[in-house]
Amino acid sequence: MARWSWLLVAAMSLCASAGEAQVYPDGPVRIFVGFTPGGTTDLIARDIGHELEKAWSQPVIVENRAGANGALAAATLAKSPPDGQTLMMVVSGHITNSLLFSNLGFDAINDFTPITLVASSPLLIFAHPSFQASDIKALIELAKAKPDSVSYATPGAGSIQHLSMELLAYLTGTRFIHVPYRGGNLALNDVLGGHVPLSVLSVMQALPHLQSSAVKPLAVTSAKATDILPNVPSLAEVGVRDYEAELWFALIAPKGLPPAVAAKLNAEVTRIVKSPSMQSRLAAQGARPIGSTADELAAFLRAEHRKWARVIEEARIKAD
Repeated sequence: MARWSWLLVAAMSLCASAGEAQVYPDGPVRIFVGFTPGGTTDLIARDIGHELEKAWSQPVIVENRAGANGALAAATLAKSPPDGQTLMMVVSGHITNSLLFSNLGFDAINDFTPITLVASSPLLIFAHPSFQASDIKALIELAKAKPDSVSYATPGAGSIQHLSMELLAYLTGTRFIHVPYRGGNLALNDVLGGHVPLSVLSVMQALPHLQSSAVKPLAVTSAKATDILPNVPSLAEVGVRDYEAELWFALIAPKGLPPAVAAKLNAEVTRIVKSPSMQSRLAAQGARPIGSTADELAAFLRAEHRKWARVIEEARIKAD
């Protein structure tokens, strides 16, 4: 009798899970973005949200909740109901935040349900046209000759952009001044205005301004030059050995999301990411479309945690 009871409970659970997937989404879906509007994360989230709206005939609303390099939005997500109606597009800083700040109030890996790794993009170190260094070798020479004289703008303390420059400083024996903002768009605007000479952002975000010569490129942070900027060398190619850092974008949900809802979300979003139109949009801006399984994203997040924990410890990087 006990055996039949167990089987009945299991069957009822499967039916409930299937039912949840059939009715999901039941109303508007929110996608948090932990940065100001206009940045790369915001644009990707809006592209995916637009396609989900068409597929589901339900509103998909992107909410910009800037602050603490995305940690404020992630803290809100962690406390949201695990029903799939509230999601978040996170970036590399989601992991590095947890390694630099001890009071976030959530576990960056265990307090969320992974959905899919959407895409990744090399970072680009670039400068205002008036900046005296026009390549990485000249930048390194300047920073060595005048330590703490060159400032650079990023989307926030603890971001992958911040850590990428700290890693460069560590590997080359140089020092820079970090100027954190509440999003990449704000950092970019101050470089365009000549208020900060240097920045490091995704290739996607900087590309339109490279094309108009509003900024000048110095190097990309990927292991090799990217196809969209073939004439801009990587740091590794100009002699900064063992250097590689990329900005990635992933969709997550609160912990405890029903498996059937998680599976439906993964199927829909990976379909969008792998569609020809979305792949073309991402590739044209220097991003590599991915669209992983949930398990692949979970393994990737753990690997990123191990990698940057080692870098932060060896380079003695601290948040501002």
